Amino acid sequence: MRILICCDSFKDALPAPQVCAAIGRGWLAARPEASIRLFPLADGGEGLVEALGFHLGLRPQPLQVHDPLGRPVGATYALSADGRTAFIEMAQAAGLQLLAPAERNPLLTSTFGLGEMVADALRQGVERIVMGIGGSATHDLGMGMAAALGWRFEDAAGQPLQASGLALQQVARILPPAVDPLAGVQLEVMCDVTNPLYGEQGAAHIYARQKGADEAMIAQLEAGSRHFWAVANGQGHAPAWEQAGAGAAGGLGFGAGYFLQARLRRGIDLMLDITGFDQAVGQADLIITGEGRLDGQTVHGKLISGIARRAAAQGREVIAFCGALAAAPHQLKALGLKAAFSIAQGPCSLAEALSQTEENLEKTAYFVGAIC
Repeated sequence: MRILICCDSFKDALPAPQVCAAIGRGWLAARPEASIRLFPLADGGEGLVEALGFHLGLRPQPLQVHDPLGRPVGATYALSADGRTAFIEMAQAAGLQLLAPAERNPLLTSTFGLGEMVADALRQGVERIVMGIGGSATHDLGMGMAAALGWRFEDAAGQPLQASGLALQQVARILPPAVDPLAGVQLEVMCDVTNPLYGEQGAAHIYARQKGADEAMIAQLEAGSRHFWAVANGQGHAPAWEQAGAGAAGGLGFGAGYFLQARLRRGIDLMLDITGFDQAVGQADLIITGEGRLDGQTVHGKLISGIARRAAAQGREVIAFCGALAAAPHQLKALGLKAAFSIAQGPCSLAEALSQTEENLEKTAYFVGAIC
């Protein structure tokens, strides 16, 4: 039997290549005659560059940028072998994982470091940038990113503003750089959420709480988002606030379109296309996928849903492994999964579960492989 193992990372526990390798070891222990192909993937957040590098032989480009609170932090993006395309993972510079829980505050955080990564890629002479924007710690609508690329923001008195969620409601003028640094560069953003910029399903109400916001902060960010969009639209045509994905990554979906003229792409499909996933599926008898948590949200644009959809188109069955299995049977059916298994081996703390992820993946793969 030919097994294609295509998993995302298990957040805070194990990167995607090691997840796939652990499952492969367990499956081969049960079925040594099986042919295993490891195919790590990512959904556009943390681990994107590593997963793409596995498939494409990318050239890492390490540099120092600023983290969401303006502190120096090491980050890495990657260039294609021909140097024409840069692959940038927003989470490297503006990701939630860069901040301790007590530091998380979307009124204060900024995407400035992301702009520094884009600027460095432009200095390399790239013609195309592919950007993953999952896992942000920010809600600045891309103001910080734009500031690093030469944009300026002023209040009603003409005073300069520092880019942050707090500054959104103070912006009176948005001033572009004299020369467009992205002229002639194609920019695509991997975006798998459909939230608008603001409103009940917008960025502030749906995502700000997980970034450290309380109810008062959420109201402030909501008002700031509405104000900033009105200013941007008043100065010229801005992407529609209700555009699907505009609210992604604290409004960075909107900001990428407004500041960079980026095209929002369904991240699942872009990832699978870039890596040649369909061809790999055609050469497999069974697909194994997985991520840290499988729940009712997985059906709405998550990596597993894209894998199951593509596999079903070729008549292949998909089994999923996860740390936490919170999806109901009808939701698993809606995803198109043959089965799903939690790797938990018994009662334990979160810290214990995270530390045992690799071992438990291997064990679960052995148990499932023995009966398949």
